[in-house]
Amino acid sequence: MYVTINDERIFIATGHRQFDESKPTIVFIHGAGMSHLVWALYTRYYAHNGYNVLALDLPGHGLSGGQLRPTIEAMADFVNAVIDHYGIDDCRLVGHSMGSLIAIEAAHRSPARVKQLVLIGCAYPMTVGEPLLEAAKNDDPSAIDMMVIWGHDYAEQIGGNRVSGVRAIIQAKRWLQSAAPGVLFNDLNACNEYQNADKAIQQFESPVTMIVGDRDKMTPPKVAAATAKALPHVAFYPISKCGHGCMLEQPEKTHIAIADALRA
Repeated sequence: MYVTINDERIFIATGHRQFDESKPTIVFIHGAGMSHLVWALYTRYYAHNGYNVLALDLPGHGLSGGQLRPTIEAMADFVNAVIDHYGIDDCRLVGHSMGSLIAIEAAHRSPARVKQLVLIGCAYPMTVGEPLLEAAKNDDPSAIDMMVIWGHDYAEQIGGNRVSGVRAIIQAKRWLQSAAPGVLFNDLNACNEYQNADKAIQQFESPVTMIVGDRDKMTPPKVAAATAKALPHVAFYPISKCGHGCMLEQPEKTHIAIADALRA
């Protein structure tokens, strides 16, 4: 569905359910260069099992209009504007990669309304290598190649997905290719320059679950574990035989991890 927020036409996937003020809400936040489509296996389930679901296309991404936000802080302000738009006071944020940083910052800026964080493929600092940044800045197709090669476990690259007919690496590549020029660099640069996570995560007192692929090369488990140590109330949930693209590479395990987190 489309909504107008701050005079921008924004697309939000809701799992084909109307918003119900009596239900808790999950806001799903996608990663760099992506859109609500990364949550397609999850939105409908939670929408039909007791939650409002808001899977955002950030401004300038996917089906949303509006201007790109150049920083994680500005993207977090947009997420909180969505929460304001719906008048939500009981919210869970689920973010992947860049979306996990946005979730951390949004919760820091609006702690009373955010009751829980689920961070997938999250590590801080989220450093982006210079070759990838330079290729993305020039809209060089090699940037997408680097993203899909580094972002997925080797087994996925040779057709190892357990979901029949699905290759996560091909899906991810097509989604990245569909992004408008400049989007991927904007997002990767925002991740690389974000400096506020230390302060934000230390002050967040609600439960946090970190879901980490054990073969993740983009947010390595060791860095993710160090990030987890800085959180006051954290559950660390590793997923075996999985790279950075948890939702596509290991959808069932990721679903169970999210469901367990939300039930906790």
